[in-house]
Amino acid sequence: MRSRGFLLRLAVKNLTRYGRRTVITALAIAAGVGIYIAMDSAIAGFAGESDRLYAGYETGDVAVTAPGYWEERQRFPLDRLVADPQAVIDTLRADGLSATPRTAFSGELVVRYDPFPEDGSLQAMFYGIDMDRDADVFGLLGSIEQGRAPDAGEDGLLIGRSLADRLGAEVGFPVTVTTRTRDGFHQLMDLEITGIFQTPNPVINRRAMYMPIGLVDTVLEMQGAVTHVHTVLPGNLPADADYRRVERLLADVDGVEVLSFEVMNQEMAEIMEIEDNALQIILFLLGIIAVVGISNTMLMAVLEREREIGMMRAVGVRNSEIRRMFFYEAGAIGLAGSVVGIALGSVLVWLLVNIGLDYGFLLDGVDMDFRWDGVLVGVWNVPTMGYAAVGASLVAGLASMVPVRRILKKTVTATLRDDH
Repeated sequence: MRSRGFLLRLAVKNLTRYGRRTVITALAIAAGVGIYIAMDSAIAGFAGESDRLYAGYETGDVAVTAPGYWEERQRFPLDRLVADPQAVIDTLRADGLSATPRTAFSGELVVRYDPFPEDGSLQAMFYGIDMDRDADVFGLLGSIEQGRAPDAGEDGLLIGRSLADRLGAEVGFPVTVTTRTRDGFHQLMDLEITGIFQTPNPVINRRAMYMPIGLVDTVLEMQGAVTHVHTVLPGNLPADADYRRVERLLADVDGVEVLSFEVMNQEMAEIMEIEDNALQIILFLLGIIAVVGISNTMLMAVLEREREIGMMRAVGVRNSEIRRMFFYEAGAIGLAGSVVGIALGSVLVWLLVNIGLDYGFLLDGVDMDFRWDGVLVGVWNVPTMGYAAVGASLVAGLASMVPVRRILKKTVTATLRDDH
């Protein structure tokens, strides 16, 4: 019975003896591992970026609303309100947390010919925001590319670049907003576009408009109430935020409900899960292709050495020892290919993380709910690299067992014939 060390040394010698085949097989494995690592990075980066843009421009890490508001948010109810937002803000700020109020409502934007290219109207989302404190939580006010934010007491409006281009709007153009007050009465607001913003969040660029919260409070007869108070918490991703901290702080405040990012992002998470499943299927198919490629390469490598296997059996090498030797040899090729694949994947991930892949030109004119600006940015996922390396090595080793087993079923004389 030959020692494991002897079989390992023999396997290593075979790798150098069949150097060209070893290199080709290792490169095939490296390509599969590298592409898998890059795809996994892109998928994880897509999901993380969507969460950051949703929290950074729409929800914050945690939101405080009236009980039951979130379930009815699609109709923008003004009968479920945070009556004393300042008390909530003061409580959060006393614990070192930034907070800002917002009032969301629906309405119709009406534009008229001259200065606009033509008359028209559209349903849109409107938000009253605190011009002094909104930037403490959201990135909107830092994304104004033309004009300025309206002053606190000004009849001004901020709109997104996508919406402005659609309407043919410019800074200084007058618009009319029709909506309903808190008590359900019709109300008109004559406003002037004071600024145009361009954020990485395409949803608000196309659909949302912003005005001073004081103006909204007066015109909609809110009496100081708001629909939301938003805050941010420590954490690399919004989903990491500990919303229970806010719950504990507001435990004695009546008439409020604390919403975690997970709750607010539930619908989007379900959409992302479907998308992620589809991408995982792509990754699975890539894995299958890699496995088939590795298996075919190992199959040819082993079958070409049928006479060699016959000679080894003729001189007394056991079948179990032959299987172990080929497993070591194939596993070593898989490991070498995995190391190169990790290096290749690391380069691809570095490019995705630091430069990204711009798909924005494919999304022009496409209206979708994904919070994604068209630039695919990856993330580092070290465990995936380890799993891919181990998996490729095991696949290579196991793939070699199929042809070896087939050859070992033959007699020694059959494997030594010239016409085998």
